[in-house]
Amino acid sequence: MMQTLPLNQITLDPQAQPRDHLSMDVVAEYAEAMSLGASFPPLVVFHDGERHWLADGFHRHYAAKAAELAEFDCEIHEGGLRDAILYSVGANAAHGYRRTNADKRRAVMRLLDDAEWSAWSDREIARRCCVST
Repeated sequence: MMQTLPLNQITLDPQAQPRDHLSMDVVAEYAEAMSLGASFPPLVVFHDGERHWLADGFHRHYAAKAAELAEFDCEIHEGGLRDAILYSVGANAAHGYRRTNADKRRAVMRLLDDAEWSAWSDREIARRCCVST
């Protein structure tokens, strides 16, 4: 479901941040473009009935705040933080700011460090993280 949400109603959790680090250069570049009216893909959030957990779009979220936007278009899925984390490990594999090897490693380690997800096969973990085995 697509919906415009106030940015202050979107919960950012470091566990759902798939990047090794946030690029402030990318945030600044996106913020400037947003200030000039450029459109960006929606944020991807998971809603558990109480919170909207950000799963994809951390750079866009910070850029929107820097551009002093109050709200942003969001693609909303049902689910909680674990759903957001699982979605996030494969985010940006085919679009957006390219993932670094450190970003890919962080995504894989996120699954390997989890009791449930670490029981998956290497192939399944690689598929979820959009990396090669």
